[in-house]
Amino acid sequence: MCSAKLPEYFFDRSLGKASAALLRERGWVIHLIADFYEHDAADVADEQWIAEGCSRGWLLLTKDQRIRYREHELSALAAGHLFCLGSGNLSLADMAQRFVEAERAMVNASRRRSVGFWHVHAGGRIKLMWP
Repeated sequence: MCSAKLPEYFFDRSLGKASAALLRERGWVIHLIADFYEHDAADVADEQWIAEGCSRGWLLLTKDQRIRYREHELSALAAGHLFCLGSGNLSLADMAQRFVEAERAMVNASRRRSVGFWHVHAGGRIKLMWP
């Protein structure tokens, strides 16, 4: 993928470190939530890590679809993009593959819009779910 600046991603703990490793093998810059918060961020509210990732300009990755329905978590996304797997019941390899397939669409969406909560589907499709 040709770009002046490659995106960096903030990985929610729900996706697992092994799927992050698969994306890193493909050259992705992945920041694990565990690198910023103790105890793998088990006691960190979603709005806290969302705000942290947004403040750094990273694209956020998760499989927690409930974030879309929580106003306080969406308000933390006021200046960023969160990409959520449309299906949370995937193997680690399949989770990584969904993001790989959607990489171009995610980057393009983040450049076209100032904020968004997106579902990531098979075949590289993404769908804006909020706002």
